[in-house]
Amino acid sequence: MKKWIILGCCLLVAEWTFGQQNGKTASGNAKAYEINGGISGEYRGKVYLVKEERIHGPQTRIDSCEVVDGRFRFTGEAPEHSVIHFIQSADGQLAPIFLEPGNIRMRMRADYFLGARSEGSVNNNLWNLHQLFVEYKKDSIRLAAITDWARFGMGTPEQQAENFNYRTRFQNESKLEMEKGMVKYYKELAFAPFILLFEMTGELSLDELKALRGQLDTCLNNHPYTKELDEVIANKEFKVGCEAPAFVIRSMNGEEIELKNYAGKYVLLDFWASWCGPCRREMPNVVKLYKECKGKGLEIIGISLDKKEADWKKAVKDLGMTWPQACDFLVWEGPVARKYNLSAVPYTVLINPEGKVEALNLRGQQLVDTVKSLLKKKK
Repeated sequence: MKKWIILGCCLLVAEWTFGQQNGKTASGNAKAYEINGGISGEYRGKVYLVKEERIHGPQTRIDSCEVVDGRFRFTGEAPEHSVIHFIQSADGQLAPIFLEPGNIRMRMRADYFLGARSEGSVNNNLWNLHQLFVEYKKDSIRLAAITDWARFGMGTPEQQAENFNYRTRFQNESKLEMEKGMVKYYKELAFAPFILLFEMTGELSLDELKALRGQLDTCLNNHPYTKELDEVIANKEFKVGCEAPAFVIRSMNGEEIELKNYAGKYVLLDFWASWCGPCRREMPNVVKLYKECKGKGLEIIGISLDKKEADWKKAVKDLGMTWPQACDFLVWEGPVARKYNLSAVPYTVLINPEGKVEALNLRGQQLVDTVKSLLKKKK
């Protein structure tokens, strides 16, 4: 029954949603966008149109305009793929918007850009619909709770905690089911891979995620969000026994470090950063390992998540790290960090001579003992 309700919601708004998408800009250019925004409350200065590389990736201002009497307007030619951009306030607040062809209307509060509403083009309409459904579910659950308190009282602290956990779980499950329904129903639109990435990758099992990925229309295969989703799925499959992802990264001396050149040896990838206290405390164990196993079938590649070159180089010297070192200064967004599903440092990946992941996140004496044991067996 729940699925039919969700699908019914989607169907009821489908005509309205798609009826909005054909609105042309004043220029008559089918590829052009026109954003007309309204800001309630007191606001002075400019707003900025911001492009984002990947979801939660680096952001760049690409346009700006003055806000006059609470109104602003951006025009231009839309990018090849409809992706999230932001309207940024002078104090750094962000209002998400799909940059795509058509007349797009926005409204937000001067003190709360994140709560902005956008409509007039298909993917913005869908994001608006998603937000409205989430608010409806929150409001309805809150009202049901207030009604129950009025009827039966608050109950004991234990009962309150149990009821709170139940309401939270029900709200999250309802939201997830709604999002699954939207992905399946709007499978050919950019909103589908976007909402999978933005809201669902942490909530779904790998099998569920792969199944929903399979629902997306093939016309989205080259969309940036679909490619990013495929990367997330590949990262979730990263585990002991899998093929170590290939990579090339520039070393401290300017030479390229390529994983395939270490074939036939055990390779320890040591992910660390100068700003990471646990990394610095762990480094003596790695130094010990390198001194005792260098030239015996083990190579170590240090990959730093530093932002500042000077800090990185100083730490390498201070900590006595004499093995090859690399840093792309992209922190968590670096291609090697993403391929190896990095979420924290320090972190180690031990790769065997066949190029497969032998062990993950070995530390301390366990790291030294494990590597020595493997090298002894290899002889």
